Amino acid sequence: MDTNDLQNLARHLKEHGLQVCIDAAGMRLTVTNPLNSRLSETIVAAGDRWVTSFDYEIGEHGGEAACAERIARVLAVSSGPVKEVSA
Repeated sequence: MDTNDLQNLARHLKEHGLQVCIDAAGMRLTVTNPLNSRLSETIVAAGDRWVTSFDYEIGEHGGEAACAERIARVLAVSSGPVKEVSA
């Protein structure tokens, strides 16, 4: 995996309304529920898989949308992407 994959996962997580901090050098994301900062998770690349700081495997390379869905559920955010409302 490379930083493009990391950016792709970050984009999917942001679509779920999560706050994301990217550490490209460490191939690591810190993901936080914006309504409760205690609901946070670190995700790292481990080979061709995405793994949380608790060694919970959330998916593999190429399945970033599904990985984001799993993390959104873990962090108690809605199960669907956030829709923007136009004025």
